[in-house]
Amino acid sequence: MDVSNDIQQPVDMVSYITKQLPKDLLQLIAVRDELAKRQGAINAVEDANKLKEQATVALDTAKADAATMLADAQTALDAAKAAKKALDAREKDLSAQENAFNTDSEKTAKDQAARDQSLQARELAATERETGLDAAAATLRAAQKALDARVTAFQDKVAALTA
Repeated sequence: MDVSNDIQQPVDMVSYITKQLPKDLLQLIAVRDELAKRQGAINAVEDANKLKEQATVALDTAKADAATMLADAQTALDAAKAAKKALDAREKDLSAQENAFNTDSEKTAKDQAARDQSLQARELAATERETGLDAAAATLRAAQKALDARVTAFQDKVAALTA
């Protein structure tokens, strides 16, 4: 529509207001709604791009954190392997010491048993010798008493002869 009347035909304003203006208003309303939809779509795309950037930053941060955790876990694993190796060596050493102790204990127990048996045999022999010596001492005392009695009798005879 040409309102400035640049066109050679004059415009009938009443006819325009009654016939064409409602159509133009409807078109303008449709264009306004379409622009609102497009603006909403543009805003949604901008929001989506912002969210995508935030997600990318969060993903990069998560990857860095995961790499750090993985490195820490690997360090802990290496330390645990080293500790296990040291403990295995210590266990092997302690097992060898235990075996040596058990062998020495068995040898000591056998030696102790042999000593105990030897000691019992010596005690038995000493007891038998003591019993023999006690019997010999009793025999000696009896013989001494008999000798003393004979000496006394002999002395009495000698005294009786000299008197």
